[in-house]
Order: sequence, then structure tokens, then C-alpha cells
Amino acid sequence: MVIVKLFTALVTASAVLAAVAILLASYSPSPQGVAGQNTVPQANPQNATVRFDKAINLTNNTQDSVYGQVVAAADNVYVVWQDSVPSYGSSDGRYNSRNYDIFVMRSIDGGKTFASPVNLSNNSGFSEHPQAASDSDSVYTVWADNTSGNREVLFAAGKSNGTSFDTALNLSNTTSDSFNQEIAVFGTSVYVVWLEEDDVGIKVTLRASHDGGNTFEKALVISDKATVATLPKVAADSQGVHVAWSFIEDEQENGLFYSKSSDGRTFSEPKKLNDQNNFGEPQIVAENGTVYVVSGGLDVIEVNGLFVARSTDGGATFTSEMLDVNGSFVNPLNVEAAVNGSTLYVAGQVFVSNNEEILLLPLQFQSNTAEPPALLNLSDNPKISECPSIAISGDKIFVVWEDLSPGNHEILYARGMKM
Repeated sequence: MVIVKLFTALVTASAVLAAVAILLASYSPSPQGVAGQNTVPQANPQNATVRFDKAINLTNNTQDSVYGQVVAAADNVYVVWQDSVPSYGSSDGRYNSRNYDIFVMRSIDGGKTFASPVNLSNNSGFSEHPQAASDSDSVYTVWADNTSGNREVLFAAGKSNGTSFDTALNLSNTTSDSFNQEIAVFGTSVYVVWLEEDDVGIKVTLRASHDGGNTFEKALVISDKATVATLPKVAADSQGVHVAWSFIEDEQENGLFYSKSSDGRTFSEPKKLNDQNNFGEPQIVAENGTVYVVSGGLDVIEVNGLFVARSTDGGATFTSEMLDVNGSFVNPLNVEAAVNGSTLYVAGQVFVSNNEEILLLPLQFQSNTAEPPALLNLSDNPKISECPSIAISGDKIFVVWEDLSPGNHEILYARGMKM
């Protein structure tokens, strides 16, 4: 999930990103009502297949916390986000403005409690749009950072269940602009995609590691047909690595595109997944050879439902359909997805009663047709809720999103159980 937020920052100095260790202090956020009062967690009865505790304010601070992402593996749950931090002048140390750094928070008990937040970037540059992936006892994060003078894609690996993170690695390492990064992991293979913009044009670019992020192979160009609005996504499973992206330039060429590789070194020719302008931001997930590409809308593109393309042969062929769930899931923004068995869970930012809420849509596939059970409103707050992220581990579902209801931008977190 990517939503473009217009931030600016002055790069005052370059910085070395040191390895950081997570202190396993017990951190158990209190459930928060929208006015800040404590509330008792309640099972949400709206959906018989999933029951969620009441959402809690995970960041709960006075600055803005935005663009949260959640990933999970076994009992380990990780939440990353970008947080506004003070920016000080180099001469007299007086407060000048605010900057953004990347923070991570870790749980080792299935998302019940969390360790104290750790600043992963902690530099003078502007750090934004973190993404994360987790497998077994490792967690991997990427973000864009302009400390060097232009935006670069930085990567940090957290080993031993995320107890410590390696020094951040500059994956793009160019003098051009690198942004819209995403990451996926399967076993010891780590894949990062992003957009690389230079004087020639904009390219969908990928780098792969096959040793748990210790080393990366050279960057590959997946497609040279991209614009600044292109949103590349990546997923990995036993069949290899799958990449999807959007292209919005003119009506004849617009579309969602897909390419795959069995080894992360050579990729298939891109295939177009849709026949009309019924798409916005894509997401891609894969599990045991079944690949899903879903797409909602964008601020500049309104769609009449959720586009779902599904492949059961490892990405060789796809079937697709448009779902609006009886008019209740029209033009979902910032869609995110996770898969568990035959059920695809889609979280989206949807207008409900003149407000933007976070809705969870479970899709159960019978043959090639999706059967949607009842929608679940996870936020149900008086102010805007946006930018959801979803992860599944075992019978637990974890969702985070950005919410204005506490009075400033905070990362809210809801933990659910499949019934």
C-alpha cells in the first residue's frame, strides 16, 4: 500500500545509520476511546468468521504518527511507521521544524503486548513510507530517505526475532530519485521493488537477496513503462517472486500489469490483468501457487468496487471480477490484503456515512468466484481513518491504520481471531 503524502524537509547533514538493539521492555498500550478515555476491549460481533478486540492507540503520542504497516510470523508481530520528530538547527540547537523518522515496535506474544518503540532511521534526512516483511525469526524493513541529497531506498534486517537490526543498507545507491518501495520475503529470499527515476525515464526496479538480506544481487529492471504514479508491489511464495504494478498515462495503455520469476533473476514478459480503467492502487499476495492481485481506487481515480484477479497456477493465467458487496465496498482506497488458505482478507479505506472508515472484507473462493461474507467496520470512529495494513499468523489477524480521532494522527491497532 502506498499513499503519496506531500512532505518536505531540508537535508542538513549526512548520517551513519548505526545498528540498533530493541530493548524488550514490556509495553502494553491501553485501549483508547476516540476522546482518549480508557475502554474495555470488546469482541466485535459484526462478522461471524472473525472477531476483533476493540482497537487500541499503539503510538499514543503528541506528534503525528503515520503510514503504519504490520507484519507477523508465528507469535512475532511487528509494526513500523513514520513519526514526526523535532528537527534542530545545527548552529544553536533551537527548534526549527519537524522531520520524520522510521520507528518499529515488536511483540513476541502474538500481539498482546509490545516492546518499546525503536527509531530505525534516526538521521537528519527525511525518512518516509516504511514497508516490512517477516519470515520465521527475521523481519526486514525498507523506506525512502533523502539524507544523501536525493531519495534512496534503505533496507534494514532484524534478526533473532527482531531483537536487533543491522546497519541500514542503501539498496538503490544512485544519484537519481528512488521511491515507492515494497518488500517481500520467502524463506531466506528477500525481494525489494521500487521506482527509479532518472534522466531517461522511470523504471520498476527489483533487487533480490538469497541469504536473508546479507547480500543483494544487482538491480533488475522489470518494466520501463512507469510514471511517478506507478505503484509497484511484490509477493513471494514457493513458486517464486511475483510483481504487480499500475500504469496511468493514457486510456489506451492504462492498466494493471504482472510479471513473475522463479529465481528472482529473470522475469516473464509483463501481462495486463484488466481490460478497462477499473483500477487504482494494486496489492499482490501469494500462497502456495495461488496469486491474488487486488485493486481499489485512488484519490484521482474513482472505481465502482474492488478489482480481484486470481491465479491458481502460479501466475500463468488469471481470472478476474469486480466486487462491490451490495454497494458497501465502492471505491475502497489504500487497499491491503492477506491470504490464509482459501480466504483472502482485504482491508480498505471506504466512505461510510460521510466518513472514511477501515473495512475488512473476507473473500472465500468457491471455484473461481469470490463469495464475500459480511463486512466488518474496524474503526467506526468520528474522524478519518486511513491507510490500513493487515497481517495474518495462524488463527490471528492483525490490522493497523492511521486515525485522526484521538486528536492527531495516531497508529491504531486491532487484533482479531478467526472463528
